[in-house]
Amino acid sequence: MNSRAPPAFLDRLAGLPWTPLGRLRRALRDPDRAQRRLLQALMERGARTVWGRAHGFADALQYRDLVSAFQERVPLGVYEDFRPYIVRARAGEPDVLWPGRTLRFGISAGTISAGELIPVSAAMLRAMTRCSLAPGLQYATRGGGPDFLGGKILSIPGGISPDRGRAEVISGEVSGLMMSAVPSLLARHFQAVPLDVLVLEDWETKLHQVVARTARQDIRAIIMVPSWAPLLFDHLLAYAADALPGHPARVRDVWPRLRVFFSGGVALRSYRPILRAYLGHDVDFIESYSASEGFFAFQDRVESPDLLLHVDSGVFYEFVRMEDRVHDAPRRYTVADVEPGVEYALYVSTCSGLWGYAVQDVVRFTSTAPPRLEVVGRTATMLDEYGEALYADEVERALAAAASQTGAECLHHHITYGPLGGTVPQHEVLIEFRVAPPDLGTFVAAIDRHLRDHNRHYRIRRDPGVMAAPTVTVLPPGACLAYLHEVRARVSAQTKLLSMSPARDVAHGLAAAADRLRRQHAVRPVA
Repeated sequence: MNSRAPPAFLDRLAGLPWTPLGRLRRALRDPDRAQRRLLQALMERGARTVWGRAHGFADALQYRDLVSAFQERVPLGVYEDFRPYIVRARAGEPDVLWPGRTLRFGISAGTISAGELIPVSAAMLRAMTRCSLAPGLQYATRGGGPDFLGGKILSIPGGISPDRGRAEVISGEVSGLMMSAVPSLLARHFQAVPLDVLVLEDWETKLHQVVARTARQDIRAIIMVPSWAPLLFDHLLAYAADALPGHPARVRDVWPRLRVFFSGGVALRSYRPILRAYLGHDVDFIESYSASEGFFAFQDRVESPDLLLHVDSGVFYEFVRMEDRVHDAPRRYTVADVEPGVEYALYVSTCSGLWGYAVQDVVRFTSTAPPRLEVVGRTATMLDEYGEALYADEVERALAAAASQTGAECLHHHITYGPLGGTVPQHEVLIEFRVAPPDLGTFVAAIDRHLRDHNRHYRIRRDPGVMAAPTVTVLPPGACLAYLHEVRARVSAQTKLLSMSPARDVAHGLAAAADRLRRQHAVRPVA
């Protein structure tokens, strides 16, 4: 980890009230007050919309306890509850969910969605662009040092494109929408690759051009989804071996002054060992938690992986205890009354016009003053058909433990239930390895042991044998990418493989893609 201390004046400068970091620090002095003031501002603007009128926002704004008045009038909702409103807004109707016309829509890259369109208002785009600067400023002023600002930043967003039928409407991954809103001065000074390349829809073409343009640049920081980084690095090293003097064999040989990797989109913990193998131990990792719905949190301390909740990002947060979600009207907590160590489902109301909207993430606070949390899974990616209550983050930690013990490196994985027909149920983990374990049986045993040790529900089903140990199916290199190309209209730096599902649709698709790859690479007999 880098440990160069930045000058004190830089911290004071970055913390001025008008800077993104200064605004956040001021809001964190009283997070509950900041959130209540934000909710009032959101409702005042939302009162003029179709949604706000239907839900009595004007009346609610007269109450002293605005949070209670809001919660009484606005039910918790999922995407399907908002779909009719989003369709109207996308067709050009003004003042539906948020004042004015909505001209930007994020194609959700979440693991639940197959491409739901999330409205991204101009206000949200400004908020997300502003908030995305906070991790870099915090890193520069609190431990990482400002050196990474002395060179170029390689940021690889997702693709965007004009909407069908309305050229003024742009749809795509929210990272691509944000990149188009970055101030031109910042883009010219820091961005390593021009925007016209970064917004290319074809991921393979974009990757090739990114590598060719950056191999000779002074790259100091990388911003991208970690699941795609190994593919980028492999292309970079292959290009450098032929095109650069000395035939560089490591990423740090190509970019010797690389200081920090800013990660987002998927959990970093599964990819950290793999990225370390490429980058070594002189590169820091900073993780952000954002989605098409907004910018939620970021890692503000290099030495600790938990994330600081951004309470001034145009998002009002509500939390429901996981065990209470079965109730018709569960208690809705705010930053004022959440507790550390409790698992909550996250709901947001935003300056894009989402109200009490289920993000479908499960979070757990590590502290409340200031509010820091970790993302522990997805509300819809829990496997519990047999009472094992297995979360995605538990599988990721088990895979990380097994990889550490066996020297393996996992690139992508998907867990589901094994094929029916056995005497007892079991989980199947389909894995594309970067480095396969020497002995697959030892790897599987390590997964099983970790889950037994850390999940009581899993253990009490494994111990008497009512559930079998998991099985691992090894996928050939490139299988996950081939599968994604088949099921997604576009594959970009933000596209993610569904990590967990009780159904076997993804498993069947991965197996079919793997079979096709094996046939393509089969050695044909010589005539």
